[in-house]
Amino acid sequence: MPFVRTISLVDEQGIYCNSLFGDINWPESAADRSDNLLRLSAGNQLREDHPLLAVRNQYGKGAVFSTIDGEYLQFMLALSGKSTKLLLHVGPQWLDEQGKLHQEALEKPTFVSHESNSTQYPFSIYAGYDESDFWHSLWQGRWLALSVLLGASMGCALLLWWLLGRPRSPASELARALHAKEFVPYLQPLVSSDNEQLIGVEVLMRWQHPSYGLIRPDLFIPQAEESGAIIPMTSLLMDTVAQQLGAIQDQLPDGFHIGFNISAAHCRDNSLLTECRHFLSHFAPGKVVMVLELTERELLVANAHTLALFEELDVLGIQLAIDDFGTGHSSLAYLQQFRVDYLKIDQSFIGRIGTESLSEHIVDNVIDLATRLGLSLVAEGVETQQQAEYLKHKGVTYLQGYLFGRPMPLPAFVAQAQGLVDEQEVAGVAGLAPRLGATNNQVNLA
Repeated sequence: MPFVRTISLVDEQGIYCNSLFGDINWPESAADRSDNLLRLSAGNQLREDHPLLAVRNQYGKGAVFSTIDGEYLQFMLALSGKSTKLLLHVGPQWLDEQGKLHQEALEKPTFVSHESNSTQYPFSIYAGYDESDFWHSLWQGRWLALSVLLGASMGCALLLWWLLGRPRSPASELARALHAKEFVPYLQPLVSSDNEQLIGVEVLMRWQHPSYGLIRPDLFIPQAEESGAIIPMTSLLMDTVAQQLGAIQDQLPDGFHIGFNISAAHCRDNSLLTECRHFLSHFAPGKVVMVLELTERELLVANAHTLALFEELDVLGIQLAIDDFGTGHSSLAYLQQFRVDYLKIDQSFIGRIGTESLSEHIVDNVIDLATRLGLSLVAEGVETQQQAEYLKHKGVTYLQGYLFGRPMPLPAFVAQAQGLVDEQEVAGVAGLAPRLGATNNQVNLA
């Protein structure tokens, strides 16, 4: 048999018959006398530097000692190809696919490694690839399929890039942003005109776009109202504010006003009532006053459902304000149809105080109307001390504007309320007006 190197017969004195030399008298080495069934050896008396695999079969006091040539082992290990790494492991010895014998443990294949153990003989085969060899072998054997796959992948990637680069419709972009929770609340302070102490906030919506940064509400609120997305967007804001302010309600003054803007779309079913109840459940009774600010971008029809809705909201203690009073066509109609608690004078009139007598007359008339109806007044857009003094003198209850604070992110407001940062640090984060740190216009949480 071409790959059987020698066969020897062994008795108690040693090797007495060999297939190459016939009748001989060789002492058997200690390794040969081992009870191991298999043993890898670097060589024997004939060729000391030529590896072989020794197979010993014991028969009573004698044994048959056979050796398999290392070239046969190398040939078998090399059949799978150059890129495959194969190792033969017998006892403490290892033989690699180059036919080299190693006495120490070799590093096993690092990629796609597999071990196979013989069920009859004590040896193992380790097969696999090193990572660099694997990709080289894969390319050599499957270059056509890989080329087609690579081309198809690049085509899909280019198609996806083109589709993502196309302008989305406003409705689909709003839906994507809502799913990603990109609409975040900003809080603008509301102060009492008596002592300029903080008594509440108006919650304003901002769009934190991943590509374009912070987007102003006037650029997306009209589309949100038109598409109906404004309802889940407002719900998201209410839930966020309730969770974060509810956690620090002990740092807020009692009766703290929290205002949310709503439109006619919110009043078409009872979801607004459910959201308001959920919001108030985060606070102790009497801790906050929830104010819904009714905008005039959409006409609110005073039908039976709307009237019943506002009655239930009133039972919950929720107050109603008319936002931007004097700029829309329905403000006076709202005063007749609904139970209103506040009028918010639009900033376009406040900004002309001291510069235009007509605007001052309009502000005076709004103040007179609110006084006759028993309504509280909120002046928006107060930016100068002159405007603040004029409004205080006229009896306006609450003031809001850059003079007292710009809209700040909710986390910045929470940090300031907890005393974790001072007002100058918040000013850097939230973009507060410089006068926020001034002594005479300092907004306090006391």
